[in-house]
Amino acid sequence: MKTFRTTLLLALASVSLHAPVSGQFIEGSDVVDRLVAVVGDSVVVQTQVEEEIQRMALQGRPIPEPTDPEYEQLFRTVLDQFVDRLLILQAAARDSLITVDETVVEERVNERINQLNEQFGGQVALQQALSAEGMTLAEYRDILRSEARIERVQQLFMQQQLRTTDPVVVSEEELLARFQEARGTLQQRPKTVRFRQVVVAPEPSENAVDAAQAKAEALLDSINGGVDFAELATRHSDDPGTRELGGDLGWFRRGRMVREFEDAAFALFDGEVSDLVRTDFGYHIIKVERYRAGERNARHILIVPQKMEDDTQAAREQAEDLATQIRAGASVAELAAEHGDAAAPDSVTIAFEQLSELPPSYGPLRTASVGDVVGPIQYEIGPNDVRFAVVKVEDIREAGAYTFEDLRAQIAAQLQQEKRIERLLEDIRARTYIDIRM
Repeated sequence: MKTFRTTLLLALASVSLHAPVSGQFIEGSDVVDRLVAVVGDSVVVQTQVEEEIQRMALQGRPIPEPTDPEYEQLFRTVLDQFVDRLLILQAAARDSLITVDETVVEERVNERINQLNEQFGGQVALQQALSAEGMTLAEYRDILRSEARIERVQQLFMQQQLRTTDPVVVSEEELLARFQEARGTLQQRPKTVRFRQVVVAPEPSENAVDAAQAKAEALLDSINGGVDFAELATRHSDDPGTRELGGDLGWFRRGRMVREFEDAAFALFDGEVSDLVRTDFGYHIIKVERYRAGERNARHILIVPQKMEDDTQAAREQAEDLATQIRAGASVAELAAEHGDAAAPDSVTIAFEQLSELPPSYGPLRTASVGDVVGPIQYEIGPNDVRFAVVKVEDIREAGAYTFEDLRAQIAAQLQQEKRIERLLEDIRARTYIDIRM
């Protein structure tokens, strides 16, 4: 039961880390919670920081005694984290473009509840543990929902702001210092294989393209004639991800869709419908439901030209010809640039233990040697949608300790991100009233 309770307390404490700061003192109580920071129009009180330190202890981190000088330093570090979080949330609240998709929130809540059900051995046991803490499952879901919503606001705000920040220079000394700091905690580098590939996708015939265009034009005529867009999307769209939602794409900014689609969508305003839009996926009809500066909330109907067996056979024969060329010494990179599917990576480095995450037809890579050409191998990316890959093994690296060069790019990206975030926070701090009271 002790482990049971500890698991629940740890879960609840992790929620409190992200919970909104009410800033209210406890009235009618003998204990007055001490205010330790004022950030804009919000406050942080002592118990919030202490609860976070308790969460750290439950996770197994060593915590100094409250009488030790190190405890005061830890308290200030945690308090600074609360201040930074409030700065971000307050800045995000002033950005009218940031909206949270409640579907994403519910997905995260359900994922967390499922994890806890596994930890506690089922939903009944979880409900019993919550009841022992004076809480119902519905109340706990509300707490998780609030946490997920706040986390999503933070993510969206940081993503938006960091897209427009200037690049940051990281010195070689900083890279080496970070590597040395992390060196003692690094796990063993796994055995990896690096390969190049050409992936060939079947191309629909001209007749299939013409038939798809004709179908899309007929649907567009129906929409212009007053037929409900969502109903037509549900009945006719070839996009499996949005068809059951009536073609609903939700809110999106530039950078999420292919260029042709975005150019058409961002030329539309509330209630407007596009002409046919041709992309590599097929023919789209787009309806913008709502317009905001820099964002669109839209639906679409996708009509994909049908690929026949002859198209698949032609792609298979092309892949066989490319395999022959590669075995004769042709450049994989050049052939991929000329003939490959742009949506598939032409160079991949992957741990041997992760090869099972690739389509099963990549299995021969487990026993291949450097220089071997494997394929064509066939795999599916969707119903009746196949690809043919020709793979050349470029390098196999045995397991061992990570070197500085192994991690240089990763460390540089991490340091640059940290510096950009700190620069952003400094800018927000300069425009926000902050009073630390310790």
